Amino acid sequence: MPTDSLTIVPVQLETKEDSSRNQRPPVKPICTIQIQETKVHFYPDVKPFIIQTVLRELTRHDH
Repeated sequence: MPTDSLTIVPVQLETKEDSSRNQRPPVKPICTIQIQETKVHFYPDVKPFIIQTVLRELTRHDH
């Protein structure tokens, strides 16, 4: 019986106030996915498997 390996990726949510305090210049996302009222942004140097995992999970729960 096949088993899927799960990888837990830590994320941190920011408010607009948090991002305005950020010292670095803004980086443009390389990809944005919008699902209803939620947007998921991917930035340069993101690992391809992260994008694949997010897309897999989104399509898995899109029923």
